[in-house]
Amino acid sequence: MIFQCLCVSLLLICLSIERNDGATKVLYEFHIRESTGNREEKGELKGNSTSGENESRAEPELIITGKRTSSLILPGCDPTTGDYVYKEDATYVADNSGYHVKYNFSIEPLELGTRLNAKTLKVSVG
Repeated sequence: MIFQCLCVSLLLICLSIERNDGATKVLYEFHIRESTGNREEKGELKGNSTSGENESRAEPELIITGKRTSSLILPGCDPTTGDYVYKEDATYVADNSGYHVKYNFSIEPLELGTRLNAKTLKVSVG
């Protein structure tokens, strides 16, 4: 008897909750790590924001967003200046209005961490 009451009440609760389909459906998402950089991309369908009678016939919009980062060590021409790191970041969006990409390039001096950790020193000393 208690089991039947619980089932009926659960059924009523489920029927009273509105079904809410999200406006965005993710089709794919991936993350790739390489030795020189990373790449992330996501493809999703977004519902059309036009309201009216033709809302059921409106096609969803495919939106692809992503980011690619890479770095490369450039040897210095002068031995006293050292090496440099070339970094490139690209953020892109492709949708119905086209493909848009924003690049960020930088060249910075290479800084190697020559300090030893305290635990490493303790182990090496004994």
